Amino acid sequence: MWPNLNDGQVIECQIFNDQELSVGDVIVFKHPFNSKLVMIKRIGKINSDDELWVVGDNPDPTSSEDSHNFGFISKNHVLGLHCE
Repeated sequence: MWPNLNDGQVIECQIFNDQELSVGDVIVFKHPFNSKLVMIKRIGKINSDDELWVVGDNPDPTSSEDSHNFGFISKNHVLGLHCE
């Protein structure tokens, strides 16, 4: 999420309890293929099945792993919402 968040930075989050999500929200979620890995990304799209397309803020799209690599994620993977 660089340049908006730095490696090692501590953030405060709201636990996700099926609140309404919007494009632009920053979420904390479990990686869809490795549940031990927790990621922070911004919602770029929400499709009709309530699946989320997540992207990093780095202007170089090849510098981080996001939906460009693993596709849409289920809302079930969301752990929290970043409170900005």
